[in-house]
Amino acid sequence: MLKPFIAPIALACLCTFNPFAHGQAESNEATPVNAMCPIGKEPIVPSAGTVEYKDKTIGLCCPGCGKQFLAWNEARKDEFVTLAVAHREPGQDHAGHAVDAPVMGEASPGLTYPYTLDSCPVGGKLGSMGDPVVKVYDNREVRFCCAGCLGEFESNQAQYWGEIDAKIVEQQLMHYPIDTCIVTSEKLGDDAVNHVHNNRLVRLENAEAAAAFKADPAKHLEALDKKIVETQLADYPMDNCPVGGPLGSMGKPVNFIYMNRLVRFCCGGCEKSLVKEPAKYMAKLDKAYADAQRAAYPIDTCVVAGGKLGSMGDPVEIVAGTQLVRFCCAGCLPKFKADPQNYLSKLPQE
Repeated sequence: MLKPFIAPIALACLCTFNPFAHGQAESNEATPVNAMCPIGKEPIVPSAGTVEYKDKTIGLCCPGCGKQFLAWNEARKDEFVTLAVAHREPGQDHAGHAVDAPVMGEASPGLTYPYTLDSCPVGGKLGSMGDPVVKVYDNREVRFCCAGCLGEFESNQAQYWGEIDAKIVEQQLMHYPIDTCIVTSEKLGDDAVNHVHNNRLVRLENAEAAAAFKADPAKHLEALDKKIVETQLADYPMDNCPVGGPLGSMGKPVNFIYMNRLVRFCCGGCEKSLVKEPAKYMAKLDKAYADAQRAAYPIDTCVVAGGKLGSMGDPVEIVAGTQLVRFCCAGCLPKFKADPQNYLSKLPQE
């Protein structure tokens, strides 16, 4: 999978020594595959011991962390091992180096599954009360408008996670890059499941495909990322990094996936800037796509209302994935976002 994020957060490791559960074995000889503890998200400590999982040695920051790691379900353990082998585990930067865990409220998203919404799940717009407060729950970042919202969120997590997922689906649906299921390769139809995995929309053919995805998400997301690069690279509209300088000026460009869209950086260090201020940098990519497609836009009517573009003032534009879409007025946007594939199908296909 292409550079998933894992945002560090200050965690106190309050582990005490316990004999490890069945299936766990200490190893003083094998080299751990990870540099950061899966539980504490801090650098591993040799004296804390290790555990074995599927012939891989997992290092720890405290002895008790091994029991907690082995209590995870298999899919979650497999995902951690995959990230560790790729040097993209929790608490590492893009080069695989350990990074300091930030203090609550001062966190920067670093390598993580970033929070993509612009509003607090409890309160109002992010930034309306100063710098957002950042916290990570099982590798999912959440941003709050103020620290006062944390207690309400944590006392009603089921409600708020449901609302977050619904908003992520609404936000990312128009950007979803393929019309087939990444598990079954079948066309997505009326029974398609909109599943949010680590703040990212994944569309599956049906409930059975969703269950198969959850059993091995890393495998299927790697396939999705590869397909996104293959389909979006040829017509990528920017020669410059949205954060830094010209692509290629610092070596081979970095292909990065954000909300199922390809973004290319001059170097891996630019990832953090985009995730901290996504609206700022994604707007540059949207402008590049719009400028490249506007002159050859294939229809002169609104895909929602059917009216003549320009009949209600200057057309309103958005970019859905990689496609410029033009509307007669802003009032058409909610209908489009609720069913983007229906309206995108009205644009002539090459």
